[in-house]
Order: sequence, then structure tokens, then C-alpha cells
Amino acid sequence: MTARALTFDAGIVAILADCHIHPGDGPEFPAHVLAALSDAHLIVTLGDMGDSAGLDQLEEIATVVGVRGQDDADDPRTDHPALLLHIGGTRVGCVFDATAAGLATASDPFTPAADFAEACRRLFGTEVDVLLHASTHKAATDAIGRQGVALNPGSAILPAAGAAPTFGRLVRTAAGLEPEIVFVG
Repeated sequence: MTARALTFDAGIVAILADCHIHPGDGPEFPAHVLAALSDAHLIVTLGDMGDSAGLDQLEEIATVVGVRGQDDADDPRTDHPALLLHIGGTRVGCVFDATAAGLATASDPFTPAADFAEACRRLFGTEVDVLLHASTHKAATDAIGRQGVALNPGSAILPAAGAAPTFGRLVRTAAGLEPEIVFVG
């Protein structure tokens, strides 16, 4: 299986995961989280976002694309198990669970599979410069060898025990996409 590929011209990419938004029956996006996303040109969701109503709220800020997790409503914006994004010449691979996708032997801390480059070629059709992954509710940026960086945005709504509420951001610079963890607590 090769991931769906999309191209975007975005200067700021916000990355969210593990929010489990269920208006009226669970968590909702607090206003301060939505405000923190207001400068995004593209929002990438990495699964477990919950109801489509949460995606609708995000789409009021910027275009939303994403991958499917375990707690996601059927929605064409997130119906893919893997995405390859081309953003300003940078190849960004997106999955919910890097271990289940065969890209890692562990997600917390991220430990790339011994055949990481080949696993990327199988899944994305190419190696990636940035791997976006989730499912731990805990933010981290980890090296993936010469290929670049793996970024887990954590959760802005339901962080893991002892973790702060966070989301990820990729900021386009002359050198490429620079990863950041944004604290929204």
C-alpha cells in the first residue's frame, strides 16, 4: 500500500492528535487552543480526533487533512491510514501509530525500525524528511537518522499523565520545515 500524496504551499503547519473531541458527550476544543492555531495555513490531524464536529471547527481556521486513528468518525478528510505531504520541497509522512505501521519498534520513546528507510519506501513510496506520528498523548521530537525528525504532537486536550497539553507545528524556513512543540496549558 502506498500512502495518498498531497502537495501544499504552507508556511505554518499545525499538527494535532489524540484530542477525542465529542461535543456534548466529551471533550471540546477550548477557545485558547483554537486561538493558538489561528496562524496555521494547514492543519494535519494524526488520528483519534473524535467527531467530525472537531474537524469542522479546525477547518474554520485552515484546510484540514489527516489520517485515521481508532476514535475517528467517518470523514473524507481523515479516511487514510497514511499520508505523504509535500510541503515546500519537504517530504512529510503521516501515520497514527508508527509501530503498527512498521516504521518503529516503539513509539515512546520513538525508536525507528532497523529498516526505517525501506519501511518508508513501502508505505509512502519514498523516504521522508519528517515523520508525524501519534497515539501516545505525549509530545516528542526524535531523530530518525540522516532522514530527519519524527514529531509526535502529544494532545492539546487529553495529554498523558504528567505531560502538558501540546500540539506540533512545522514552520517553513529557508532551510526547510522546522519542527516545534507548542504548549497550550
